[in-house]
Amino acid sequence: MPAAMSRCSLAALAASIALSAAPGCDDSVRFREDPTQFDTFQQTPSALVDILWVVDNSGTMVEERAMLGEKFDQFMGRLVASGTDYHIGIISTDTEDLNHSGKLQGDPRVITPATPDPKAAFAANVQLPQTASRIEKGLEAARLALSDELLAGHNAGFLRAEASLFVIVVSDEDDQSRGPIGYYSRWLEHIKGTGNENLVSLSSIVGPMPSGCGDTSGAGERYIQVQELTGGLFHSICSEDYGLVVDELGVTAAGLVRKFYLSEIPQVDTLQVLEYLQEDPVCELQSDCEADRVCGAGYHCARALDSALWIYQESDNAIFFAGEYLPPASAFIEVAYYRLGG
Repeated sequence: MPAAMSRCSLAALAASIALSAAPGCDDSVRFREDPTQFDTFQQTPSALVDILWVVDNSGTMVEERAMLGEKFDQFMGRLVASGTDYHIGIISTDTEDLNHSGKLQGDPRVITPATPDPKAAFAANVQLPQTASRIEKGLEAARLALSDELLAGHNAGFLRAEASLFVIVVSDEDDQSRGPIGYYSRWLEHIKGTGNENLVSLSSIVGPMPSGCGDTSGAGERYIQVQELTGGLFHSICSEDYGLVVDELGVTAAGLVRKFYLSEIPQVDTLQVLEYLQEDPVCELQSDCEADRVCGAGYHCARALDSALWIYQESDNAIFFAGEYLPPASAFIEVAYYRLGG
């Protein structure tokens, strides 16, 4: 997923700052002489993001489109809370109808923070007219939508050079666009130019591999492959409630990061996670901070995050915020731990 994340190992402080993980100790952070690994990350700042929804407008998708519109308040809630400057556009998977073929649908075509009621605008725009075509070409529709021709004409004002781009596909069938998967993933990666590949991703709400949702939905294999190649998110269209789906997509579109990759393998029972903002008080000693704060490796009075707010994912060697809580925009996250075997 596109996200601004910095990582550094504060090895120079390891000799003087460590976290207590001894049996019988409380959750407070104490200073010891034992070597500790510190990984410091920064959550994405408030961002510019352009979000292109590619929505299957076939007859079998009526209920899914309705659920998407109903749950859009959660998607918008994440964008608004993050202070994100967003552009949102909706296209269909129909590339045969000349009124579609990558053209942004609805009024207004581009939903922005200045739109009087963005939730209502999205709910209306996503109710696309049903297509007569039985061939869904979501990848090709996205390519057309972001082509120079349409961006200079019908879709003018949607794509901004400085903004991240999130493409989100919703379909109960696999993509039938011509051309190999590699073509579409490379095209997406190069929209923002060489070196800016992390600003673009495709996420998919489609049927899972290998067989979709049985009789109601086929597997979205091609969409999933492009999603994996561009670092997007996958969600199953089989879900009976899109609330969590659109909520997480809102987080992703806002650029807020859920997962922070550690630089070393930790002794899991020693993991501690701290959070602070740049404006929080600076410190050199624990006594410089209030009782509920910790003087962390970044010399700021930080808040120790309860372990109920995060989990350690061994498969990715990462700290993952799996629930409702996310570190706010621009927050610093410090992860301190003893290295395995250290």
